Amino acid sequence: MEELHQKVLYETRRHASRPFPSNYPPHKANEGAKGSLLSLFRIGGRLKDKWIGYNHTQRIRRLVSLFISPNGERVAVAVGNLITILRKEDDYLEPFGIFLDTSITSFTMGAWSESCNILGVIDDTDTIYFIKSNGEEISRVTGKRLKVSLPIIGLIAKENSDTQRSYLCTFIIVASDGSIRQMEISKDPTISFLSAHTNSGLTTKSQFPNKVFCFDYSPELSLFLIVGSFSTSIPSGRNSGSCYLTLWRSGVFDLELLYSIQFDGLYFIPKGYEGQTSYSKLQVSPKAQFIATLDVTGQLFIFNLQREHFTISSFSFPGKHKSKSTDKTLNETNRIFYDILDFTWWSDHILTVARRGGLVVMIDILSGINVQEDSPMYSRPIVERGQQLEGQNFLLECLENKGISDPTKYKDHGELHDMDQRMEESINNLDISRLEWSLLSLTQRSVLEMYSILIRNQKYRDALIFSDSYGLDKDEILKSQWLHSNQGTNEMNAYLSKIKDQVFVLSECIEKVGPTEDTVKAMLDYGLKLTNRYQFLDVEDLESNEIWSFRLARLRLLQFKDRLETYLGINMGRFSVQEYSSFRMKPIKEAAINLAKNGKIGALNLLFKRHTYSMSPFLLEILSAIPETVPVQTYLQLLPGRSPPTSIAVREEDWVECQKMLNFIMKLPENHELSSQIKTEPIVKKYRGLIWPSISELAMWFMKRARDIDTLSGQLDNCLCLLDYANQKGIHELQEFYVDVSYLHQLIYSEGSDENICINLVSWEQLSSYEKFKLMLKGTNEESVIRRLVEKAVPFMRKRSADMTSVTKGQQEESDFLENLDMTESFLVKWMKELASENKLEICLLVVDEGCRDFETSEFFRNEGEAVDCALQCIYLSTVTDRWSTMADILSKLPQMQGDLTSLMSYSYSIMQVLC
Repeated sequence: MEELHQKVLYETRRHASRPFPSNYPPHKANEGAKGSLLSLFRIGGRLKDKWIGYNHTQRIRRLVSLFISPNGERVAVAVGNLITILRKEDDYLEPFGIFLDTSITSFTMGAWSESCNILGVIDDTDTIYFIKSNGEEISRVTGKRLKVSLPIIGLIAKENSDTQRSYLCTFIIVASDGSIRQMEISKDPTISFLSAHTNSGLTTKSQFPNKVFCFDYSPELSLFLIVGSFSTSIPSGRNSGSCYLTLWRSGVFDLELLYSIQFDGLYFIPKGYEGQTSYSKLQVSPKAQFIATLDVTGQLFIFNLQREHFTISSFSFPGKHKSKSTDKTLNETNRIFYDILDFTWWSDHILTVARRGGLVVMIDILSGINVQEDSPMYSRPIVERGQQLEGQNFLLECLENKGISDPTKYKDHGELHDMDQRMEESINNLDISRLEWSLLSLTQRSVLEMYSILIRNQKYRDALIFSDSYGLDKDEILKSQWLHSNQGTNEMNAYLSKIKDQVFVLSECIEKVGPTEDTVKAMLDYGLKLTNRYQFLDVEDLESNEIWSFRLARLRLLQFKDRLETYLGINMGRFSVQEYSSFRMKPIKEAAINLAKNGKIGALNLLFKRHTYSMSPFLLEILSAIPETVPVQTYLQLLPGRSPPTSIAVREEDWVECQKMLNFIMKLPENHELSSQIKTEPIVKKYRGLIWPSISELAMWFMKRARDIDTLSGQLDNCLCLLDYANQKGIHELQEFYVDVSYLHQLIYSEGSDENICINLVSWEQLSSYEKFKLMLKGTNEESVIRRLVEKAVPFMRKRSADMTSVTKGQQEESDFLENLDMTESFLVKWMKELASENKLEICLLVVDEGCRDFETSEFFRNEGEAVDCALQCIYLSTVTDRWSTMADILSKLPQMQGDLTSLMSYSYSIMQVLC
């Protein structure tokens, strides 16, 4: 377990890679930039003569570089003459800026000014560029203009917190001869030069190396660390001890030597050297306790730095042999510091080391062990860190896409070495434009963070091993496996049933809908099994809020189970995840209205039977949603009667659907988010019972429904069927309305009608009784008038007359009362007088003849006097003078009125009037 705590846990994230998508063009360059991407790439192997750019000491040409800002906000990837700038804000995924130089060159060194987001870079011709983070060039200056001995070995961004300064930022340039220049980037922009140090400025020339190979700068301590040589001759072997690591304190314009130590590094390529090469490097650890430097042969040297006294001493590796044996006799701790391609500090005593074969390891220099869980392999990795970052490294993986496989696919280091040799043989043919690279970051994580990352990335086997190693709960693995599975019955048994977190399991049983009916049932049953342990206690004070939440969850499970059975019933066993998910969450009223609107009467009937108590308050509203064109006969069983049903089938009550639970629910807010999901049928039955419409509500609904059916569909038969059913169910208040609709139905659908009568129910109701009587006789002629009177008009007239005499004045509408108050004139008499005024005496003759034949059986006239009076008025109202015979026939049909002096006088007077 002690070893486990020494392991470094980190997350590897992949960021931007090249080539970019074709829809992301770089900044436009001058015409001279066409085809200017470098066609050379240095492989970690034997150095070719074509790399040599100077007549003096040979310098390794670096074609791929990685520049990290101090706090990691900006990352620049330099490949040949192309620089890609990435930002932390978008996880280094998309280029924020691209800079493309027009010359065939490569950028070898660089530094970021964090305060103003300016990148300073140096190419292999010793030209210095200053570039904004969006890729825009500010300025450039050549090495000759600096008047320093070339080549330039590096530059430093000097941060300044003075916001009132007249310049943007300051960079310090270090040349190989030890010359130092301070450059201020003005806001204009212009560049000014200040000489910070030259050899001639020192009191003793031997103090400062005349050959500087690499350096580092600690801004926190204002310390320069330099690897250089005081010898003017080029050594031919390793054991000359000609390299010095010197420590300097940086002043305003001078450097103060603090300490110097000699060691056996080789930092330049002697003529005729055929060995493998690395790019020399010097870095101080994050807390400035150690110094590491890499020479060109790939050997890594480590030193102790005493911050109190500013002294340097060689670091002794654990278990290092003091004998002068060959490297093969050294133990693993020492051999790991040979054959190095690149390195950087992970923390103050842990190094991230990239071997030439592509292996990247993290070594704790205090214990000498590899502190990684595993050691990944990459293709020609470059590793760097932000100066202010500890526990985070950036790695650039490079691969020239020319049919060469990724080094991670090779089995051992020998194959990787053979691949490097094959690459070197064709190095002159390598094309950097075909180079592929990928940026990665390694970020330290805690045990729990690393565990979460493995689970999030669905690396479940690794997560199980990890949990066993650190004694972690496997619940999170099972949860992720469940959430990313098909969530079927097999997955439920494999994952969900093994999770110890009951709150999570119960939530899944409630919220998730499985892919099949069996899975849904199994999950609901499993949830009910979990909640079965929370039955009511005798002492309620011992029951916590958590227990009540489990009981509410049980009610939801019961509700969803009821809804599932209902759903399967109304869909005849067909199951759909989407449809059921929607159905179970809808208020029952909304679900019923949707079924009604779609005319699914059978499904609606089942819904009423299974959820009677829940739907009863909305019964009439739901029935109104059934389209008016649907035949009433199809939903007669749904129509309510005068009284509610005497027996209602409800499933067996669960233990949680008791009065105690109801009391708890009633204390919840009315708009509680779960209110519609916890009111099962037994709960609703206890809560409010069966709500049934009143008689007046029923009568009004049936009348409105009949009017709507006639208005929207014109199906008067459906209206009669609806009202007939209401009458059968005891709603007798609709009897008069039913008769009225029947008269309209007879009027419209009677056989032998000569007139096409078109009137809807609403208009029919608005007519007065006499207008309805007239409409029944509309279009009649001499052949049809008696039949129409006998079959329709006279029965209607007698019915209305009987109704009016049986209703008191206070109960009648004022218009109807006034209309029928004068009982001396019936609808028939009034109608015949209107015919006579239109000179239709032939019809009057037929009516008088039919009405006077037998007063005992005929209902045309109330008595003989009404018949005589009607006939005389018809003759009197006629304006024609050529119908004497018709008038005489009318008089001849009248009965003899003997004994009635008044009638005879009236009769004689009328005759005289006619003859005159």
